[in-house]
Amino acid sequence: MYKNKSSNKSEKKDKKIILEKSNKKDKRFKVIMKGFDNMKTHSHSFGAKDGKTYIDSRTDKEKKAWFARHKDDKNFNNKHSGIFYSKNLLWGEHKNLKKNIKDLEKKLNVKIIDKT
Repeated sequence: MYKNKSSNKSEKKDKKIILEKSNKKDKRFKVIMKGFDNMKTHSHSFGAKDGKTYIDSRTDKEKKAWFARHKDDKNFNNKHSGIFYSKNLLWGEHKNLKKNIKDLEKKLNVKIIDKT
């Protein structure tokens, strides 16, 4: 016998993250997090507005120095913090934001919508 797959409004919403330009004067980007367990939709701003990062052609040496400065920051590895998105998107494995977004999607098992 087959189980009936019905759409149920109480089912978990799909998790997604929307990346967009920040409306804060001193921040570069904002992520809006939707559908995360036991959490309302919320956002985190990150990246200095005028700062230059790995995706802006900073060197591997500068990337290493950035990690050395920030590795002990509070919430460095917490997906609910701005520093986490700086680490993974602005200072990620690649010098390309789109590639870093793809890597982070896999890491978090979530869809990231780039509206930048």
